[in-house]
Amino acid sequence: MAATLSSITVRNFRCLCDVTVHCKPVNLLFGPNGVGKTTFLDALWFVRDCAIRGTEQAAADRHHGIGLLWDGAEPDGRIEITLETDQCRYTVSLGFGAGRIEPFVGEKLVSKKRNLTLIDRKVGSAEARFYHEQLGHESATKLRDPEKLAFSNYLLFCQPMTETLDFDDLLHSIHYYHSRSTNFFQLRRFGAETSTHTHLWDRWQNLWSALRNLQGRTAVDSRYEYIITFMRKAFPGSFRDLVFDQIAADRAYVSFVEEGRRLPIQASGVSDGHIQLLGLLTALFGEPQNRSSVLIFDEPETSLHPYAIAVFAEAVRLATTEWNRQVFIATHSPVLMSQFTVEESLVFEMNESRGTRVVNLVEKKEIQDLLETYATGSLYMSEAVAPQNPGVKHP
Repeated sequence: MAATLSSITVRNFRCLCDVTVHCKPVNLLFGPNGVGKTTFLDALWFVRDCAIRGTEQAAADRHHGIGLLWDGAEPDGRIEITLETDQCRYTVSLGFGAGRIEPFVGEKLVSKKRNLTLIDRKVGSAEARFYHEQLGHESATKLRDPEKLAFSNYLLFCQPMTETLDFDDLLHSIHYYHSRSTNFFQLRRFGAETSTHTHLWDRWQNLWSALRNLQGRTAVDSRYEYIITFMRKAFPGSFRDLVFDQIAADRAYVSFVEEGRRLPIQASGVSDGHIQLLGLLTALFGEPQNRSSVLIFDEPETSLHPYAIAVFAEAVRLATTEWNRQVFIATHSPVLMSQFTVEESLVFEMNESRGTRVVNLVEKKEIQDLLETYATGSLYMSEAVAPQNPGVKHP
């Protein structure tokens, strides 16, 4: 089984002075605005960005680090982000020069099962110490692209073990979906970019194309059928299916087929909630069932009716139990929180020094009582009217 995150520790990143989250298959982050939920998710995405695109580009997307260092940090303080699996612990240290993130980051990769340091790189250094598996010792290596993570160089220079290959797969499997960054206007008016991918891009630019590609694979796998079945359940008695069109050499479009209507409805004429849930389901089921993914959702409840939120929660549960997904969700929705267990839910709040404190929902009895009330909002429509698809295992 591929690696999954067992814990994430973030230090000195915006309002996160020192926060550790012990990860589960589903991780719900709940709390008011400005307490660090999105910041925590972005810390995970930052490491992924550094691994895929390089530190300089990842920092540039965050104003080169200006304002990223926690206000209470020492003048020479550093941002540290540690990702941990059952087998590895990997820390990225981000130093500052002239108020901006230095492009040469510090790194430390430790094999927990063998108690070995595989990568050791100091902040600002253009070289790293690599442990060579075949030679049985470590040596200093000058990095070919020091503005990129040494971890990428390590996989090229040293024969990697299963644990490091799994960790590399984990970094490449992280996908971040921020609902307020999705351009619905673009999807409605100009369609989606076409590609050969079935996984959803971070701003949903290829949503219609990904769904069309999935529909074309129904003879060999059931991913499209899962998405359509959940849509039928969320919008009972109305949603039936999708029809796709190629509207330009590089653009695809979609229309919605609804029960009782003579003609399909173009995407420009359906509710935001229909497109929102369709995108969320594509994110959950777009990749093959045996391929592990770490999926980050920020405010997925946007535009969704409480019943549709409950259907999304069912889809998340299925994706994490049977589809090798690990899911992180930042939400303001008590309805969404009410669909998961208290053990899966974390409350983010400010402490006395204006830093973020993370408390398990188990310790917040008053919020648990509130969620019992909000859970009733998800029962507005009876599941009995949701059509069943006999060809697909219904959640």
